[in-house]
Amino acid sequence: MNFAGFLKSFIWASAVVILLLNFATPTFALRDLDPNAGVVEVLQMPVSKDQKTCWRLAETEIWEPWLEKQIGYQGRELLWDANREQAIVLIGWLNQTSWDAIPSKSINKIEQSFDSHLQKCLGVNATKPLPLQRTGSLQPLTVAMQ
Repeated sequence: MNFAGFLKSFIWASAVVILLLNFATPTFALRDLDPNAGVVEVLQMPVSKDQKTCWRLAETEIWEPWLEKQIGYQGRELLWDANREQAIVLIGWLNQTSWDAIPSKSINKIEQSFDSHLQKCLGVNATKPLPLQRTGSLQPLTVAMQ
């Protein structure tokens, strides 16, 4: 198996582990993770059955166009656990440097747009309609497993 194949297998295996740990069932991928992603950002938030449509719209209309413009963006997967009513977002980055290079001011601005979109769609006034429960990252192994 070449490195790209190994990396793709690792990313998918990591996603499966997260799903199994959270008993999640996948919903859809906006743009499949690129097998060359060097780091995968992991976000988890509560998303009820009634909030799912608004969440997907906000992800598609707000986050996706912004992410597409970021240097090093390698695609993402949106997953939803119907039993726990939780969402997991996996975002692939070429490397940690690309991810870290995004100015916090830019991230804050897009988060505000995302939250505003959710507030309107859900008809709520909460500052963070879908607050993050967990954040983190996964990195591929640098040594091929035998």
